[in-house]
Amino acid sequence: MGSDWRGIHEFVQVVESGSFTRAAQSLHLSKSYISRTISSLEDRLGVQLLFRNTRRLSLTAAGEKFYQRCAQMRGIFSEAERELGELQAQPKGRLRIGLCDVFGVNFMSSIVAEFASRNPEVSIEVVAYLREDELRYEDFDVLIRYGALADSELKIRKIGLLSYCLCASPRFLASHPWPKNTDELKKMACLSAPNGQFEFNGEDQSTTQKLRVQGNWTSNSSIALAVGAKQSLGIAQVPLSIILDDVARGDLLVLDEDWAYLDKEVWACFPAGRATAANRAFIDFIGSRFSNRRLRPSMQDAMQTLRRTA
Repeated sequence: MGSDWRGIHEFVQVVESGSFTRAAQSLHLSKSYISRTISSLEDRLGVQLLFRNTRRLSLTAAGEKFYQRCAQMRGIFSEAERELGELQAQPKGRLRIGLCDVFGVNFMSSIVAEFASRNPEVSIEVVAYLREDELRYEDFDVLIRYGALADSELKIRKIGLLSYCLCASPRFLASHPWPKNTDELKKMACLSAPNGQFEFNGEDQSTTQKLRVQGNWTSNSSIALAVGAKQSLGIAQVPLSIILDDVARGDLLVLDEDWAYLDKEVWACFPAGRATAANRAFIDFIGSRFSNRRLRPSMQDAMQTLRRTA
């Protein structure tokens, strides 16, 4: 006969509800379908399970024994489902995380370390990257990036905002005052990405404005740009999260004007088949550490919270 489970659920429901009609209503199936399914089950087993008449429904001796076994199996399945649910609820196993350099080594490392200390049964590997085009997404359990993927089979979840700012050293600003607008900015020495551009918030949240700047220092690393700014090489545009300590110490100053910011959405991306308990727990945790507000240096409460995290 083999392990053919068809009709068993329907049979148990008929026995426990006392009629084909009530079983059909409970399972949201037709009465005729229930009847045919149980008849097919009896044919496969080679025995009659039910006495059918117009007045009442009852079990045969074989049906009684078969129902008892089915009830036992249902209990075993329920226990197995409960145990699997508990297993899934407890974060454990391997978690390979991809983190972009722009988020800042101290800021992100402290978040990952705190998660690890709270979840000792999760084995974590962190891979820092500079260029996303060199990555194979399937190599990671979760990838933290800014900007949603336009065309991908990955699952995505927004976890907050990453605020970029213009920063410079006090020594640089002593001889080169802050620009009042983008027209003045593009005439100053700037530290930029290799494309030679800064990017700012547009008139609405879905658009940005690009500005070509000049300067003798470019890098695809935000950390390197921040270092150049501290050496008074010019004005850099970097994530606020990576220069928190520099701002607190006074090594770097931030231009706190509305036009001078860029706020990028931060996303967690992961393959569809890897929504494990560890994966979900990490995404929830990192989301709790990111802000959904556009962070500014003048927001002292948020800045202090970020510095404690970092």
